[in-house]
Amino acid sequence: MASKYPVQLSGGQEQRVGVARALAVDPPVMLMDEPFSAVDPIVRGGLQDEFLRLQSELGKTIAFVTHDIDEAIKLGDMVAIFHEGGHLAQYDSPQELLARPANDFVADFVGRDRGFRSLSFERASGLEVEPVSSVLTGSDTLLLDSAGAPTGWVGPGVGTADSPASIGGTFTDSDSLRLVTDLAIGSPVGIAIRVNAEGAADGMIRHESLVRQLDARRRDHTAVPA
Repeated sequence: MASKYPVQLSGGQEQRVGVARALAVDPPVMLMDEPFSAVDPIVRGGLQDEFLRLQSELGKTIAFVTHDIDEAIKLGDMVAIFHEGGHLAQYDSPQELLARPANDFVADFVGRDRGFRSLSFERASGLEVEPVSSVLTGSDTLLLDSAGAPTGWVGPGVGTADSPASIGGTFTDSDSLRLVTDLAIGSPVGIAIRVNAEGAADGMIRHESLVRQLDARRRDHTAVPA
């Protein structure tokens, strides 16, 4: 980007330059007013990830203004939701905001799918998975490359060896339950594949099993002590 004129920069590049320029003066506190609102969703996601990386290294106090609740939940350590007229409706951690909205306004603002959103804060490390060997043969078969990495699904109505169906992504123990749920729902065979640090498939979970395990976690979280 250093060799380009400002008019030659893409929207995402302009946003990166703007953030870098603000950080260059090393302010103790920063106000960012919807800095990623003018870019497409893919670029926006990348900018958010880059923002989190920089924040973990620099440790700045940043007041980040957004109308996107997903962005607020992803980026904020604490989130403030304001009612019309600038009245504070709730100030809480993202987890508390999703689990216990203060009133109907906050509940409507965070959305009816707040239970699904809350899975972003739980890791996949506690899931009980099946061995991948159970889907290496049969009607729906997982294809692996020479290193054991999953490459696609084949089976009746799913895909062929010449044109396998995409697995849609994989997860690791450090990923969120929200990602695992999304992978299982989006899979052509209803299965999410876990991989190890080398990218080789080392476990799988069917959506039926995932639902049962999520329900068990919900019961544990909502149980009232005797």
